[in-house]
Order: sequence, then structure tokens, then C-alpha cells
Amino acid sequence: MKVVVQKFGGTCVESEANQLITAERIMEQRDRGLHPVVVVSAMGRQGQPYSTAELVSTVRQIHPDIEPRDLDLLMSCGEIISTVAMAHLLRTKGYDTIALTGGQAGLMTDTFFGHARIVRIEPHQLLSALQEGRMVFVAGFQGNTNEHQITTLGAGGSDYTAVALTHVINDTPRLPFGEELEIEPLQIFKEVDGIMSANPKSLEAGHSPRALPQLTYDECVSMSRLGAEVIQHQAAEMARKYRIPLTVRNFLAADGRGTEVGAHTRGADGSRPTAVVDQPALLVFDIESENPRLPLQIAERLERDRLTFFQVATKQKTTRFAVRPIKYRRVESLVRQVLLSRGAEVDINASDFALVSLVGEALRDRLDPWDEKAERVLTGSKIEILGTARDVISLSYLVPDEHRKRAVTELHKALVL
Repeated sequence: MKVVVQKFGGTCVESEANQLITAERIMEQRDRGLHPVVVVSAMGRQGQPYSTAELVSTVRQIHPDIEPRDLDLLMSCGEIISTVAMAHLLRTKGYDTIALTGGQAGLMTDTFFGHARIVRIEPHQLLSALQEGRMVFVAGFQGNTNEHQITTLGAGGSDYTAVALTHVINDTPRLPFGEELEIEPLQIFKEVDGIMSANPKSLEAGHSPRALPQLTYDECVSMSRLGAEVIQHQAAEMARKYRIPLTVRNFLAADGRGTEVGAHTRGADGSRPTAVVDQPALLVFDIESENPRLPLQIAERLERDRLTFFQVATKQKTTRFAVRPIKYRRVESLVRQVLLSRGAEVDINASDFALVSLVGEALRDRLDPWDEKAERVLTGSKIEILGTARDVISLSYLVPDEHRKRAVTELHKALVL
């Protein structure tokens, strides 16, 4: 039996017309002799009745503070609704289908509500459904704890669900009754033509990115951490860890190639960076302390709270942190608690800063020359650099948020295109 995991984002199921197109993408794989396991996100975005944002706002109208356990229970409903709807739609077209929650599909998580991590997978019900020849639909973004509590996997968590299911199927050589099991590369469907060399919304008028035909695992992980929202960061890390090939493509195109992410592909020809990635509205704070261990202690605490942060170098002697905002979590209050508990002064500048990053295999072992080029582009465009950070294949620049689009556009035009 050959299985393919397909993940569909919220736009793919937000309307009846889009649901029919999504059904075509699923039936195309069944026509090829494959058995689809379909992971579905909640329908649409804020303003649409079954989106996660609307479900949360319904309760926050009563009071803004919701218990994390209750919030996860509420947020899981959007994916369940869209999963049942798509399973029902394919059943009306003659297929034997079954809809499963994340927990029913075997995704067991820790108890960190709002940003849980998968600790093991028990896919007995999923494998039994495949053995029976059913088309399996799984609610993304969620799992269960050992105590049968529903948890959610963080923003973009349906990607995490899809990668985890691909991994466990790939790691299962045979079905319960002995039939051999094979897995195709994971398919992630969005409303875009793949992963782009920059976020189109972050470029100034008159400028456009290009679709990237290929990315390495390292490029995908780096881009997801630094702000690209096409694949969730935990999903990208898991795909790299288990060497799971995947394709990101447009659900509207029957024959769209999209972007292939894999072990041996290269996102650039080696002469130029692959992409410019940006992260707006960062919370920024500086640490001034005679205790040299304090920055490390704060970094460890931020990691424990599962906050994405960037420690940037400045020309001053202070240690500067930039923290990414997270949907449905009060990041600023969490950061204040972290600082107060460590005896640090609380001085947070909210939403006035952005991180703009160059990413690509071309930077590997060549960070210094690319850093010089990038700084010349930014200073030549009169963009103030408030801090820098670097990793193996990335260079990041903290800039005023009002200059973010100009920084992305100038770096993209000068160094990527």
C-alpha cells in the first residue's frame, strides 16, 4: 500500500468552492493508486465563522483571560469542524472516509497548553483505517496528553501534524495484517505557489519575489525560525531530523510544482543568498547587569516558556533580546515576568522593531563577506542597524519596524535577485 500525506491550509477549505478544489487534489492522488491521509487546518482566517480567531474572540468577549487548558479545547474545534466537513464531502463522492482528531490519530503530547510538543505517536486507529481501505482525514494542530487532555501545537501546528504522521507511516514497514507500507513525499498545500524568495507583502510596490524550486532542510529550518510563515518551525525541524522530503505547492494548480524541500537539493546556485525573511513587531529589551550569567539565565527561561527570541549584538555593552509575538499568548506579560523573576530592570519597547534576515546555503562559511555587502546596502539606504545576529547560513539585522519593507526590498533587489 502506497500512502501520501496531504496537508491543506485554512484557505484551502474556507469556502465551498475551495473545498471542491481541495477534494480534486485529494482524488487526483487516489486516481494514482495512492491512499491519502489528509491533514486539515481550521477554515479561513479572522472574520470567517469557523476560524480559530473567531472561536477565540467569541469567548474573549466574556472575559479576555481564558485558562490555557480551556483555550486549547476551544481552539481545537476549528480543525475538527473542517476535518469532518472534508471527510463528509469525499464520502458524498463515493469514497469510504473516516475523520479523526489528532489524539485519535495517535499524536501524544506533553502538557504545555498552547504550544505542545509531540512526545510519541500511537497510530493504531490510523493504521487500522488504512488497512480497511478508508480515506483518512486528521484534524491538524492538536494532540492528546496521557491524561486525555486536548492540546494545541502552536501557530501553524497542522504542518507539525502532517510531518509527524508522515514520519510514523514511513517508520511503519507493514500494516497490522502484514501488508507492506510505503510513503510518498509529504504534500503541503497553501494559497501560494511555493516558498518565495521574500514575503510579497513585505516588498515595496513594484517589486516581486520569485518562487524557489528547491530548498535544503537547513534553509527551510532557518527561514521558518526567522519569520517565514509557509512552514511551521517545529515541523521544519522534524522534517530535517527524520529526512522527510516535502513539497509546498498551490492547491489551485493541478500540475503546480511548488518548492521541494529535501536533503540533497540546493535553494541557490551558490553565488547568491536564497531569500530575505522578515519578522515584524518584535518586543525588544536590553539587559544591563554586572552579573555575566544573567543573559544566559534569561535565554534559558525564554526557551522554557517556548518563546522564539533572538539575541542580537549591539555596539553598546548591553545584551539585547528581541522576542517574537505569538497568537493567543500574552508575550509581553510573560517577558516581564521572566525579567522580574531574574531581578532585571523591565524596559520593553513593544512593536517598534523588526528583524530582516538573509538566508541561504551561499552564506555557509562566508558570513563575513556577505555581512559587509548587506550592511553596505542597508546603510546606503539610510536604514539604521540596531543589532545583528548570525547563524550558520543566516545573517539578521534588527531595524526600526517602519523601515522593514524598505530593508527587505533593498536586500532582495541587491543581493537575492
